[in-house]
Amino acid sequence: MSELKLQQCRLDGRYDILECLGRGSYAEVYLARDAAAGGGSPQMVVIKALNLFLQGSIDLELEHTLIENFRNEAVALDRVRHPNIINRLGHGTAIDMSGQTFHYLVLEYLPGGDMAALCRSQPLPLDRALYYLDQICDGLAHAHEHNVIHRDIKPQNLLLTADREVVKIADFGVAKIEAGEGLITRVGTDVYAAPEHHPLMQAGVYGTGSLTSPVTLLTPAADVYSLAKTAYMLLTGEAPRRFSQRPITDLPAHLADAPWASFVLRVLRRGTETNPAKRYQSVREFWDELSDALMPKTQLLTQLNGEETRALSQVKGHSQRLAPLPPEPSPAQFERPDEQPRQMGGAKVRPRIVVPVALAQPPAQQTTAAEQAIARTPPEQKVQKSPNQQEVVSKSKERGGLMPRKTWFTEHARPWIVAILLLAGFALLLLGIQYQVRSRQRSAPAAASTTTGAPAPNAGSLQAGREMTTTTNVNLRSGPGRNYNRVGEVEGGSRVRILQVNGNWCEVEIMQRGFPRITEESADRGWLDGTRLR
Repeated sequence: MSELKLQQCRLDGRYDILECLGRGSYAEVYLARDAAAGGGSPQMVVIKALNLFLQGSIDLELEHTLIENFRNEAVALDRVRHPNIINRLGHGTAIDMSGQTFHYLVLEYLPGGDMAALCRSQPLPLDRALYYLDQICDGLAHAHEHNVIHRDIKPQNLLLTADREVVKIADFGVAKIEAGEGLITRVGTDVYAAPEHHPLMQAGVYGTGSLTSPVTLLTPAADVYSLAKTAYMLLTGEAPRRFSQRPITDLPAHLADAPWASFVLRVLRRGTETNPAKRYQSVREFWDELSDALMPKTQLLTQLNGEETRALSQVKGHSQRLAPLPPEPSPAQFERPDEQPRQMGGAKVRPRIVVPVALAQPPAQQTTAAEQAIARTPPEQKVQKSPNQQEVVSKSKERGGLMPRKTWFTEHARPWIVAILLLAGFALLLLGIQYQVRSRQRSAPAAASTTTGAPAPNAGSLQAGREMTTTTNVNLRSGPGRNYNRVGEVEGGSRVRILQVNGNWCEVEIMQRGFPRITEESADRGWLDGTRLR
């Protein structure tokens, strides 16, 4: 045995090796700190190093196979990136302290341990086992969709995050890429491996007599077999060693009487069939059947007798009984008033007439003679009425209030009120338009005089050489108009001399300011609005 010398050293000038997490047949796993991690990248990583001489000297063919498998793992991990599959962060080739060359992969660090250790420490509750199986099936189905078959699914290769809320599939070292091509190689773990690539079997038909033809191609059903054996351990807490190389046929004694035991056993039995054609052909199909088998059993309603029905259910350990149903109503209650009397017990039974309670009875003084005659008429004669009698009854009901009476307002006044409101709204709209038109007409002359330079009503007093006084603070412009730049400000009460006139605008020179200068940068000469002068 020749172990790599990597303790307390920096690998490739970046990864500080902290400790060895474990060793396999031809690989060593180390915990390291990434000295170049930044931008949210994880600082703690796992270095998986390939050591060809860990078990002693090997031949060239085995060395070539191990190197190809190591590269194959990197390719597979890049192809099947998924939240429930371990991430590959990098790879490379380095030399250890003794000068031995090796290849390595950089993987994410999952400090929560593996599912095998978790199941051994304490049995998983049923809902927790389903929670993990859902994630495992999701990640494995994603790998199959990208033509990657893991071939070594087992609890030891299912790693957990630090909070043990997320499980991820690891160790794709023997994964098969493009599964439909090429012959099957013998890999996997004895207890969990499918018969078609079991490490202890020879190529050809599995020696059980159940296979009808040699199996030469690998399918996702191989991973379904290992997944079903893994589900057995998660649900029972026991490794399926007694079912090595054969289907699961029973559950442990402490689970045999569980309500879901027979349903789950049926799913696990089909998932571990020796013949791949008889298994579930996809992980999705296996998960759908398993999750349905573990659903709570439906409680049936039990009918005690013909008069009442009680539902028996268990709520927090106490039985509850529903209130008895009301007694079945008599058939006479459903008879219509216009039906003929029926024979019951040898005597005629008159039909019952049900009158709505909410409707008020008509006043006694308004009851007409025709209504009284109709009320005294036997049911046999009420069925056939003359047209005159029907008209009298309908008018009587309308006057008595049994039918809603159409008032004069609902028939005539309401349409007129709606029409008046519409006319009033149209008139208000016309008045608003007229007001806007007149306002624009009044403002048009003033706007025209400002834009065209026409003299305003007081333009006659604006003459060059004349001195005038500003009525208020007014801006000085560089030209005759508000579009020119502002060059200063003249205070109200200032004396100015008009230099030239252009419409309402005057070029002035400030003779005396009414107040101290507002700003030091204000000019003493410029154009201002002549309407602000007197």
